[in-house]
Formats: sequence, structure tokens, C-alpha cells
Amino acid sequence: MNVFTRHLLNKGHNIKLYDIDGSRSRALAEEYDCQWLDSIATAVSGVDMTLLCTPIKETPGVIRDIASNIRQGSILCEVSSLKMRTVAALKKLGDHVRSLSIHPMFGPDVSTFQGQTMVVVPVSDRDEEVALVESLFGDMNILVADVETHDRVMASVLALPYFMNLAFASTLSVKDLALMRKMAGTTFTVQLAVAQSIVGESPELIESIINEDVFSMGYVNRFIDECRHLRRLLKKGPRAMGRLCQGLRERMMDDVEYGDARRIRNEFLISLRTQSPAVEKRLG
Repeated sequence: MNVFTRHLLNKGHNIKLYDIDGSRSRALAEEYDCQWLDSIATAVSGVDMTLLCTPIKETPGVIRDIASNIRQGSILCEVSSLKMRTVAALKKLGDHVRSLSIHPMFGPDVSTFQGQTMVVVPVSDRDEEVALVESLFGDMNILVADVETHDRVMASVLALPYFMNLAFASTLSVKDLALMRKMAGTTFTVQLAVAQSIVGESPELIESIINEDVFSMGYVNRFIDECRHLRRLLKKGPRAMGRLCQGLRERMMDDVEYGDARRIRNEFLISLRTQSPAVEKRLG
């Protein structure tokens, strides 16, 4: 919410804030000198645009609940991570509302939209909605995906990594964690940072990202099958592993950034060192 608030204020818009957690929205309103409201119906009435930042499960219901309070011709923009149920709810609003379904592919800690990636999932008019996003949010890398493609890809880039890292974190011995950190090289340090950032997310978000995506269980089940297959290959020795790794290299080389993988990993580690004196002291 913060990055959107800052951006829209910087563009000269007047902002009204509402959150089910009144203390949270009141504090944000005080921080940015915005109007705070204690009713969502009041918040969406008479405005030029409503921006919904609500939990994945709740977004379709919120759209239905506020539909009658939105004035003719105003924009209803939602930013949920999954789109099938949400876009279906937007389509039911008809033409009196200008619907936008976007997915910011960055976290709340970014300071600017410039250079960030935003996915637009068309609701009714692709070109008009992309142009509207460009006018609202400026210089961004805008990708367009239909609702099925978006959620299928999210199963790979969100649900599967979340599941994998939860399993990774659950496997670690907590009593040895301090020693692991001292002995760790680049790979473990980077992997642990990813796992701990995911563990730090709200349980409701994690559960929704995995369970609300109709494609996620297919990837999760395949991952579990691949773990079992890998365990069998390890018992067969280095030749079997060699064939597996060669096959994976050939597949991965289709990715234009495959050759930059080590550089990207090391840049991430440098970023960790910069932000954490403890990491710098341990690995510097």
C-alpha cells in the first residue's frame, strides 16, 4: 500500500485511505497527510479511482460488496496475486466501471515504480487498460497476460518456490543454524535468505498463494515426484546424475539468462552483504 500511496501523492492526487485494520490505515494517513475513513462504502463513493489491496481470497467478495457504491465511469483497480476469480468478479460489473486487474511483480519495499514490472490482465479492453496503467503508474515494464496464463505462470514463480522453501526451512536443524551460517558459502547463504523471507510472510498469504491457484498442486505434486526420482538416481551413481544434469543444462540453456546465473547469485549475495553487517563479517 505504501508504494502506491507515495506514487499517487507525488503525482498530485488526493488520497482517501481505508483498511479493515483501522489503526493501520489511520497511521498511514497521518504519515502521508491523507484523509482517513472508517467505512469502505464511504471510501469508494464519489472517487475517480478505487485501488483494492486486499487478501486474495477476499478480493472477489469485496468487489461485489462495493459495486453499488462506485460511481459511473470511475476506475476500479485491484492488485491481487491471482486472477481467475477476481477477473470473473470484475467482468460482472459491466460497463459502468472501468476495471483494471494488475499484478505488481515487486514487494512493498521498493521506493519507486520506475524500472519495475507490472502485469496487466485484461478484463474487457486490452489496449485501453494498458494505456490506463501507463498513464497512472508511468515508466514501468508492462507485461500483458490473459487470466489463465497469468495464474499458470504464478504457480511456477510463486506457489512452487513458496512450497519448496517451506520444505527447505522445515528440514533444517534449528540447533545447528548458527553454525551453518558460519560455515556457509554463497549457495546456502542465498538460499537461506530466500527461505527466511518466505517464512516471514503471513500464513494467510502463503496458504492463499498455494491453495487458491488452480494450477499450483500440479506443480507441487510434480516437485514431490521429482524429489523421489532424484533420490533413486543418487543410488545409481555418478553416471545417472551426469545424464540428469546434462539434460537439465540443455533445457536451461534455452533461457537467455542461463549464462548469467552465477553472476545474478553473486550480485544477490553482494546485496545481502551491503544490507547486513553480519553477512559481510562472515563472508567478507
